[in-house]
Amino acid sequence: PVSVRINPFKCAPVFADAEKIPWATNARFLPERISFTLDPLFHAGCYYVQEASSMFLEMVLKQLLPEFKDPVILDSCAAPGGKTTHILATLAGKGLVVSNEIIPGRNKILMQNVIKWGCDNVVVTQNETSAFGKLPGMFDMLVVDAPCSGEGLFRKDKEATTEWSPDQVANCAIRQRSILNDLYPSLKQNGYLIYSTCTYEASENEEQVQRMMYEYDMELVPLNTFGTNAVNTGFGYQFYPHKCKGEGFFISVLRKKQSAKNQQGSDKTSKATAQNNFLEQFLTKATDFVPVKVKDEIFAFPSKWLNTISLLREALFVRKAGIHLGTMKGTDFIPSPELALSIHLNPETPKVALELNQALDYLRCGNNSIPNLTKGWHVVTFNGFALGWIKALGNRINNYFPKEWRILHK
Repeated sequence: PVSVRINPFKCAPVFADAEKIPWATNARFLPERISFTLDPLFHAGCYYVQEASSMFLEMVLKQLLPEFKDPVILDSCAAPGGKTTHILATLAGKGLVVSNEIIPGRNKILMQNVIKWGCDNVVVTQNETSAFGKLPGMFDMLVVDAPCSGEGLFRKDKEATTEWSPDQVANCAIRQRSILNDLYPSLKQNGYLIYSTCTYEASENEEQVQRMMYEYDMELVPLNTFGTNAVNTGFGYQFYPHKCKGEGFFISVLRKKQSAKNQQGSDKTSKATAQNNFLEQFLTKATDFVPVKVKDEIFAFPSKWLNTISLLREALFVRKAGIHLGTMKGTDFIPSPELALSIHLNPETPKVALELNQALDYLRCGNNSIPNLTKGWHVVTFNGFALGWIKALGNRINNYFPKEWRILHK
């Protein structure tokens, strides 16, 4: 089955009649696969295509989140972004998500999907998991969707069967052990480790959980599986394709009982050069943000997370934090694609509505002809949802949709 999650921050009227997924709010099973690439609302971040079984993460979070007011959550193996965007949706504007992916190419895809989702309370990093040892007691939750042998995807992806081998299973188990050992110190006292894979291998699933319980004195947390037909294996919950309307998936939750010293960062970011006029011009609730200028780039960081973002920037390679507003080139300001897609974009920003063919041409980085357009920057929209920027120059229009995001086929 093909499944999607609708972005609750953008509330697009899409897939309204499709079958609901019982364990994930705003999620739907589609009767057939459509061409998402040729749907401008997909590029606007109105929904995300994700495998249904893995959406059970939402039900896990809802069982744990009542303990926290504003949790800081690490998604440690985050590309392509399904779990990060799902965590952001479940948090509903609260908390902070740190989304990490070490592989550069996969990190670019993660960045793109996070930007399209439109939230400000997310930081994207590109680090080995060993780097998080510099942040003891930082996170209330660790979400570790670990690289695995992929047996749960055999039905969906026949190529996965050709990549499988006993040696690969053994190598994955070693890598998972290393990732969990690296990340454990960054978890707060009484914080939660949410561990998942898309395999059936005990060495990658139950044995990893048992080892963390034995070596680190972690406590297994029972979960309500909400009619998913997931099988309780004793150390976690296994989703099987013949029992659940989804692919193979394993998930388990452990609580850290050992005490940990929580580290606090100093607020250095607030001393950066400010560009307050950009906040008021481009953002709603501008007072919730602090403007920051780094070289020629202008950002808006959420005020409540200033200290935490400062600490993360000191310890890690941060690819994205807050909202990238744009770039100064001399006296000219070039707004960022991220600003256009942000849920905080000022609704008074000049907009131009496009029809389907125009929107697809824009997404291919073409230059639409739009008569009688006032000179200056405009956000182009489709069905009311932002796609990106154009600049009207009188007799022509410049398309500022990122070339690396453009759709290539007709």
